[in-house]
Amino acid sequence: MNLADIFRHWARWQPEAAAVRFGEGTLDWRQLDRRTDALAVALAEKGLGEGDRFGVLLGNCPEYIEAAVACWKLGAILVPLNVRYAPPEAAFVVADAGCAMLLTDEGLRPTLAEVKAGLPILDVGEVDAMASGTGSVVPLALESDHPATICYTSGTTGDPKGAVLTHGSWNAASQGWAQAIALTAEDRVLLPFPLAFTGGFAVFLFTAWAGARLVLEPAFDADRTFDLFEGERVTALLAVPQIHQTLIQHPRFRDADLSSWRIACSGGAAVPESLIRAIQDRGVPMLQGYSLTEASAAATILPGHDALAKVGSAGLPVVHGGSGVLREDGTACDPGEVGEIVISGPQLMAGYWNNPDATAKALRDGWLFTGDLGVLDEDGYLKVVDRAKDMLISGGLNVYPAEIERLLTGLDGVTELAVIGVSHERWGETPMVVAVTDGKTRLTGDSVLAACRGRLADYKMPRYLLLRQDPLPRSMSGKVLKWQLRDAYASLPESVIRLDSSKEHLHA
Repeated sequence: MNLADIFRHWARWQPEAAAVRFGEGTLDWRQLDRRTDALAVALAEKGLGEGDRFGVLLGNCPEYIEAAVACWKLGAILVPLNVRYAPPEAAFVVADAGCAMLLTDEGLRPTLAEVKAGLPILDVGEVDAMASGTGSVVPLALESDHPATICYTSGTTGDPKGAVLTHGSWNAASQGWAQAIALTAEDRVLLPFPLAFTGGFAVFLFTAWAGARLVLEPAFDADRTFDLFEGERVTALLAVPQIHQTLIQHPRFRDADLSSWRIACSGGAAVPESLIRAIQDRGVPMLQGYSLTEASAAATILPGHDALAKVGSAGLPVVHGGSGVLREDGTACDPGEVGEIVISGPQLMAGYWNNPDATAKALRDGWLFTGDLGVLDEDGYLKVVDRAKDMLISGGLNVYPAEIERLLTGLDGVTELAVIGVSHERWGETPMVVAVTDGKTRLTGDSVLAACRGRLADYKMPRYLLLRQDPLPRSMSGKVLKWQLRDAYASLPESVIRLDSSKEHLHA
């Protein structure tokens, strides 16, 4: 098995169909196959071979995709580098993966300032020139467990860990996604977030698996997105909630021509019911999925026919996969009981690169222990509750910030918000809402409490509200970095608003 064979297949099946649309340019399947052949030959001449790691530090561009496919044709392993890395972070990943060669552009080259001296660093223009050459290569025949990528997770509790995702795991994940959302070669899939993020890379791969057109954007821009729906006739957008939330708050959302849009899916963070219903009210079935790097970005997805009946659910496992929810003692939770989400299937990583201890902790008895909390309903549908590390304990009771966030997202004037636990002398911890507003509508403590009252138990009611002007800190994937907020507000600032929860009888 070699993922490069997918691209060769479509080059024969539909050679003149568009594979990648970027800006005003289009790359068809035949061009993509020929250019990656030429690039593979040139990289081999520079010494890149089977098993070598090839680090890529680039924003979204066709050369990123070409570098990946060319690597796989040689049996080399792609190592995506986070474009937000500081030089020491980039140097750690490059050294940990043992990269033999790197690819970047002039704007990002300073990020590689601390990598080992003498390591070959190719420029994106150089790669474009190599891909424009001649030469052909037969993709190397590989076992399904041969590593295709090493994708590093965020190092919020230590150094990043490199999840080894294989040709087999990526193939299974791509098949699972493509089949779950009924993706075909007629679809046009918008990718406005980084290929360097595992979720972005997954969108690229399952689009290719289905022979669909990838509409690749350098970054997300709401106005540009509506132009692409109307002009490019984009059919699918799978993105974190922040992107969808920005779209529904945009002035064009109500009247834009969204008739081509048939696949909407969100995940990676709490997905508010208000967001789901806003998009479904425009005639687009809004799905929710659950995934993580260690599962090749594929775990569960809500079937389209259940979009309304199971609003808020992350659905069922992708084909060949399984999911469960376990107690701390390893026994299965009852329906409706919160526990740790576990995932199984051929899409799971092979392990963490050079980290057997972390691998043994995450992969046990054929299951991936995710560290996320969830519940299964009577039908076996998964609902993601929160990250275990984001949960707070108030007066001995579990409080899940994501539950509060779902209620508050969509309040007038709120552009971003997060709920974190802050210290409380009596209850140990209590929820605090951190909100960014549009500056036009005044957010009050009463409006926050009104949105929660009658929908949350008393001990879950937020006790503090903090308004800030700066955007919330986010990862490359768009997730709020709550650990940074917890560090920043370890001591309550003077500007915090104490919510009058006296009527809520907290912990009565």
